[in-house]
Amino acid sequence: MSGPTPRPPVPDRPRLFSAFPLPDEVADHLAAHLPPTPDGLRATPREQWHVTVGYYGVDDPARRLARLGERVSGLPAPRLRISGSGTFAAVCLVKIATPDPVELRTLAEAADFHEGGHPDYLPHVTVARWSTPTTKGAEMAAELRGYQGPQWAPGELTLYASAHGAHTPLGAVPLLGRNAPGAGC
Repeated sequence: MSGPTPRPPVPDRPRLFSAFPLPDEVADHLAAHLPPTPDGLRATPREQWHVTVGYYGVDDPARRLARLGERVSGLPAPRLRISGSGTFAAVCLVKIATPDPVELRTLAEAADFHEGGHPDYLPHVTVARWSTPTTKGAEMAAELRGYQGPQWAPGELTLYASAHGAHTPLGAVPLLGRNAPGAGC
């Protein structure tokens, strides 16, 4: 009696996500207002701060970038602002506010945010993580509750590969720009 036929190895494909990286002035403002990361939490490195739009898991980068180009290119750039904080799972986050939540939700739906298994879209920037149960994440979030950052409108949606703690940009899809500053978030 023979066992199952072994499957050929699958080519190594990265975990992919699409996101808006934080502009320098927004990251500078956030960095100036972050409290020290408590013991037991790991700070997210500044170069990894981003607003995730869609998480896709293991996927083909060329196919995913083409799909984003077909579905997202030419959509309006949402106006964004970091406003408030919270926690979920094992992360401390700052929330993203927008004067037009429907516009951001439409962009996230076009970018297939739900394909990674997340039924809800919560725009945020992860600022710290933990791996063992702690109340320190909630305490850090409480310190950031009233934080408001500057407003910005991203010019493009970037596709990233995530491997071994590093995020590598693979390409970007342009969004329609904003000609005039909008009302505050």
